[in-house]
Amino acid sequence: MTPAVDAALGTVMAHLAILDFSLSSFGFWALDILLLLAIAGVVIALATDDREPSIVLAWLFVILLIPVLGLVAYFFIGRNFRRDSPGRTRIMAQMEEVTGKTLAPVMAANTEFSEAVVAGLAGTAGQRIEATGRTEDDAVPLPADTVDIFYAGAEKFPALLEDMSKAQRYIHLMYLIWKQDELTAKVTDVLLGRLAAGVEVHILYDWLSCISYKKDELKRLARAGATVAPCYRRLPRINYRNHMKMAIIDGETVYSGGMNMGQEYIDGGSRFDVWRDTHFRMTGPVVAPYLMLYAATWLLNGGKEDLATAYMPPPAEHGRGDGVPVQVLYSSVGTTFKTIRDVFITALGDARQRVWIQSPYFVPDEPLMTALCTAAASGVDVRFMMTGVPDKKIPFYAAQAYYPQLLRAGVRVYQYKAGFLHAKTVTVDDQVAIIGTCNWDIRSIILHDEVVSVFYDEGIARQAAEHYERDIESCVEVTPEAIESLSRRIRFRNSVYRLFSRLL
Repeated sequence: MTPAVDAALGTVMAHLAILDFSLSSFGFWALDILLLLAIAGVVIALATDDREPSIVLAWLFVILLIPVLGLVAYFFIGRNFRRDSPGRTRIMAQMEEVTGKTLAPVMAANTEFSEAVVAGLAGTAGQRIEATGRTEDDAVPLPADTVDIFYAGAEKFPALLEDMSKAQRYIHLMYLIWKQDELTAKVTDVLLGRLAAGVEVHILYDWLSCISYKKDELKRLARAGATVAPCYRRLPRINYRNHMKMAIIDGETVYSGGMNMGQEYIDGGSRFDVWRDTHFRMTGPVVAPYLMLYAATWLLNGGKEDLATAYMPPPAEHGRGDGVPVQVLYSSVGTTFKTIRDVFITALGDARQRVWIQSPYFVPDEPLMTALCTAAASGVDVRFMMTGVPDKKIPFYAAQAYYPQLLRAGVRVYQYKAGFLHAKTVTVDDQVAIIGTCNWDIRSIILHDEVVSVFYDEGIARQAAEHYERDIESCVEVTPEAIESLSRRIRFRNSVYRLFSRLL
């Protein structure tokens, strides 16, 4: 090879190197621009989705700290896929039509009852609570012919098994968690017996929450004729949970509250000495809104049948004072209002004597935190009880970061030490009791499908308050001295978990 050729090749290689560097530089700039555009898109999405500033700042912190992983995390667990989606809008329109045909007649048949309840609540905290639920959720108090409150799985599940064994038309079951163990074996046997007798069985369970549990029994039930379906199985919706628990039998009986389907909810399982929970059983017209919720959830998760029209019982008319007044409230990431949270806030703002709260977790949003502290500072006896034996460390540590502010405002905080406390209850002024599935944490009040019943009954409220006092005997009260004794490392850990708990 001649010197001239060598020189020519050298020149070409030099130009190629310059071109390669230029292309590489352009590539890096292009990636930077795409990353900035993605971050800008996330900021716009957060701002236009009516997020709280604390949530926006938390996501921005993560995305700026770890941009690529932060954007991936936001895509899967931060976006709101359900609000105003075409499919959801179509189904909600369908459910509004069905409600007009099925639930509206039940409400109309009990107008005299509902109006008498509202009139009787005048001048009490219950008046504003009822008004909030009626305005935001279009829900009115309906009569329950019977109400049974269960404070342990050993009380609830034998009653449920007995009721299911007597079903004549249908059994609808919906649980966040459906395990495969001693309890579910008994449930499966009962359901197989009813299927053989011609009873229809529908089962909904939360896909992600149950992903680690065996499905042999559910598959066996499906082969026997039951219709079994998971909720929120699509990957883009992986951050949403159907947290509701309910069993509806023949349109006459409903069970709901904190307990899922598993032996752990009876005896605590291998992790806990005690599982403390609250559940209830009701009969009467109040079953109707639960059936509507089941039907809506069924459609939203791919079901084809109109379960409400097919299974709603004929309206049963009740007059003034003919039953226990119960208002059924629902909220989720897709509802216009955070109704359950707003009812909690209303209760705190209008209580005159006390608001006693139980929840396994405590990661509130700012309006709920403000309402708690304001109520306590105004002289209301506000108490918050959560588990002192956690099943999940992150929310347990995050909750402790809120303790100092609560204590300064006068809120009394208790940690239940006998086992795991899973109850979700609120007692207001010995007049109102709220029992259901909703925790006092950011996921339940914003992301999850949740349902609660508001009991406008002094007897039930007193019963709840008496059981709360018994639970206090198994608690340790958190004091300012205990908080001050925490090391800086522990306080920093709690604050970090509190920050990351805002990532929705």
